[in-house]
Amino acid sequence: MHLSGFDYTGKSQIYFLTLCSADNKPLFMDPGIAGLIANELELRRNRYEIILFCFCIMPDHLHMLLSLDQGYSKNLIKWVSAFKRYSARAAKKSWGIEQLWQKNFYDHVIRRDESLIKVAEYIVNNPVRKGMVREWKEYPYSRIANPLPL
Repeated sequence: MHLSGFDYTGKSQIYFLTLCSADNKPLFMDPGIAGLIANELELRRNRYEIILFCFCIMPDHLHMLLSLDQGYSKNLIKWVSAFKRYSARAAKKSWGIEQLWQKNFYDHVIRRDESLIKVAEYIVNNPVRKGMVREWKEYPYSRIANPLPL
């Protein structure tokens, strides 16, 4: 899941992350829960923890393309843990959900020779590939949040 020996504190790295719902249940089909996740991402962005380039909340998983903000003092693994903890706590309080997220998450460190545009297109077009909408902009939980650093 994570690269052995990789320094996840680097602020110049861009990460493609996938977080799955507990037991791959379609918990995020509920607009309230999907909205909670989207709002939590915006909150973390506004607190200068992350630079969020794009995200897509699918029924059973979340894709994100992000970097850690220069002002954030912790590593990526601690950021994901905090994000999951706070969103899970809010989901439990509002909807009684005992477990929102799977324990682990998947990360891909974007390499210099990879196209950020292709990764971002892959993320936001996820609902199109699944036949949920015809164009990604029609899907309410697929969003480009910041311009890509090209």
